[in-house]
Amino acid sequence: MREPGSLWADPVLVYSVAAVAVALLLATVWLFRRPKRGGRQAATVCLLLSIGLHVVLFVLVPMAIRPGKSSGRPHPSSTESGFDTVRIHTFDPDMTIAEEASPRPAPTVDPLPVAGLSDLLSEPGIAADDSPAETSPANSDHADPTAVVPASLASSEATHVDAAWDALDAAFREMLEQTPSRDELGPVAAVASPDSADAESATEPRSSNTAEATQPAVFASGQAKPATVAGDLLGDFANRVGAAKELALLQTGGDPRTEAAVAAALQFLTRSQRPDGAWDPVSSGAGQERAPLGETREGAGKQIETALTGLALLSLMGAGHTHQEGEHAESVYRGLVYLIRAQKPDGSLAGDTTLYSANYSHGMAALAMAEAAAMTGDPAAMEATRRAVAHTQRMQHPTTGGFRYRQGDAGDLSQLGWQAMVLDAGYRAGVRVDPAAVWGVQRFLRTVRGGAHGGLARYRPGEAPSRTMTAEALATRLLLGESIPAAEIMEAERSLLEQPPGVGQDNYYYWYYATLALHQLQDDAWHRWNQSLQTRLLETQRPDGSWPNTTVWGGYGGTIYTTAMATLCLETYYRHAIRGQDDRIANRPE
Repeated sequence: MREPGSLWADPVLVYSVAAVAVALLLATVWLFRRPKRGGRQAATVCLLLSIGLHVVLFVLVPMAIRPGKSSGRPHPSSTESGFDTVRIHTFDPDMTIAEEASPRPAPTVDPLPVAGLSDLLSEPGIAADDSPAETSPANSDHADPTAVVPASLASSEATHVDAAWDALDAAFREMLEQTPSRDELGPVAAVASPDSADAESATEPRSSNTAEATQPAVFASGQAKPATVAGDLLGDFANRVGAAKELALLQTGGDPRTEAAVAAALQFLTRSQRPDGAWDPVSSGAGQERAPLGETREGAGKQIETALTGLALLSLMGAGHTHQEGEHAESVYRGLVYLIRAQKPDGSLAGDTTLYSANYSHGMAALAMAEAAAMTGDPAAMEATRRAVAHTQRMQHPTTGGFRYRQGDAGDLSQLGWQAMVLDAGYRAGVRVDPAAVWGVQRFLRTVRGGAHGGLARYRPGEAPSRTMTAEALATRLLLGESIPAAEIMEAERSLLEQPPGVGQDNYYYWYYATLALHQLQDDAWHRWNQSLQTRLLETQRPDGSWPNTTVWGGYGGTIYTTAMATLCLETYYRHAIRGQDDRIANRPE
């Protein structure tokens, strides 16, 4: 004979009794509303039956699930919950997901805490009014007809979610089919945009080694697969490991001295990491107010754990170390776990910092997370990247396309560069990026152009051009894949070479963007800049592998900031592929 606890553990019986009890209660209400006396008697009977069934439910059901009795539903063991393995996928150029042909070796450290994401984070969303009609290039007074949509966005079949996206993809593919090949073009010039101040600049030749400017304004095609096997990685992160890294280093200006400096810097960074995975601002001298450029910023930098952690991780991953493989895998793992746990419900990775450093912190940390996701495909990094990209898109001004301190600010170029790279790296990780966000970046970049040919750039519209902003604008445009007229490139290069590294106070922020930009061009300006950069960085690196914080922004960022930024400069040779070329370095035969 079945015990009461066993009988009432059956969910079908429990739900059936509950349904009858509720039905009797409703019948009671209906019968009491009838004026006839017989209806009231029937209602009383229904009420008593309903009460009786409710008593049965409240008394016997708890007996069925009390300790020591089976509830009828098996409980997973601790070893069955969560993830004990992570299936790593690779991204092909068309963003279709494919399993690797051969099994990969087991990671040297645990996968990131995927199971904890639902507890740490809530689902962010992008407000519907964040992408108004003004963000369409067709509605822009300065729209470039060649900039239909970044190729990296239009080519992703895995992220097609509606018919409009499919239409954009088809239009872009048709446009690419009509683009002449490199052999048909021969020595080519940069394509002039319609709003170029100098129409003749379109015919000026560029260096034979520069990135081709014959494509529409696009991201470079190809997504990263896990960066573990030398020479097997296509896309932007192709040159960070193995033989491809060695080839890129030698062919684009690096040498054993720069690699030794990078190795020493990475050792310093890993030694400086906190047990919780973060890099500490206070102990590294961050948050000192020195009023650079004559303005105070309320001691920004005292609470920039996520920014410093992001920059340190970018330095480690820039040299090919991930949380799965490499000498510094454990350090990368702990840093990524810290960022995942610090991510806010809305996707922000700013941490608990102040107004002036919040969006910078988010951009630096989000860029590191996106690169980790692109290089490894780890599910936790992918999810954290998706949330971070969503936050970046919400922070963008819907009309100007800019980013600044708060949501709704019109924007400044210094903030824009980091957020644009978050969008780009997020896409390369397989995250869907709204094309309107990229159009907004390009629209803001047009509003801050300056100089005789538009090659210089301003911090904000209407202000005077500066070299730092010129470097950031040029790097952002090249890394996004814009077609830049030769006259604009030459004007920017002339300005940058007037103050190379070693002239004036060291400014690693300026050097970082100028190095990224000129490396993409691989012309005479790059060779001259690179020589000055190497000379200055190698002579100022300290015996412990760090660089001093006596730079322009070193007071706010401290020694971790200066060391990470200097390291990123010396990793430029292989950190990004030369975008826009058919013969990328990683694809060349040994």
